[in-house]
Amino acid sequence: MIVESYEDVVVLSGPLRSNFWEAIHTAISLTLKRHPTGVIIDCSGITELTPDGAETFHDAIEFVQEHERARIMVAAVPEHVMAVLRHVPEVRSQLPVAATVAEARKSLDVLQEEEEESARKRKRREPSRAFDRHIVAVISGDESDDQMFAVTKELVETLPAKVVLLYAIVVPRELPLAAPMPKEEEYAAVVLESGKARLIEKGIPCEVRLERTRDIPSILQEVSTEYDAAHVIVGLASDMKGGDEYLKILKAVIERVKKPLMIVRGPRN
Repeated sequence: MIVESYEDVVVLSGPLRSNFWEAIHTAISLTLKRHPTGVIIDCSGITELTPDGAETFHDAIEFVQEHERARIMVAAVPEHVMAVLRHVPEVRSQLPVAATVAEARKSLDVLQEEEEESARKRKRREPSRAFDRHIVAVISGDESDDQMFAVTKELVETLPAKVVLLYAIVVPRELPLAAPMPKEEEYAAVVLESGKARLIEKGIPCEVRLERTRDIPSILQEVSTEYDAAHVIVGLASDMKGGDEYLKILKAVIERVKKPLMIVRGPRN
């Protein structure tokens, strides 16, 4: 087995017949220092994989999960390798798989460049400014966002605060939580960037937050607690699309979110 690394990628080549974790541990550690959002393992060169060799991936998953907000992905996995991975329970249920290295990188880096540039601009413009209040504003991606933004603007004008724009990607339970979801991630990047532009245009300080979750109420509670939010603002679709399921989620949000919660809805037809 040959191990190479560059940028955010660790490349494995040759047969993997035993647990190779000790050999790739250093490569993954160095990769995470260069690229804190995560590491990609390029499997295209693996010629053979045994169940013992697959344990390498289990150890890698556990190691990366110890690093806050970092993810691990495997890419370009040959079918004969995937066939073995599917039969290792600890691996198949946790290992996110991308078709290519480029797809994996796009998933890892969604919003990263925009946030780094935004942080640099804030640092130049507001070198010592601190915010005592935060408002978590949840983007739904439908017409309810207009009313949510309107109420958020009114709140900030009354009591200055920094707005945390949150968008949550709900990952199906049959997939690992870190699994790439290209369409959803691309859409999330667009709506968050658009939402940030709307607030900046009004002179409202903000940051964007993209989360992956199994259910919306839990992530709202988690993020609002992290920021000790003065308010959590959630838009409500005027047509109540989704029917009973929509109301079920709304009820769970009301029950679980402990911070002051505002649910806003525009006029109904």
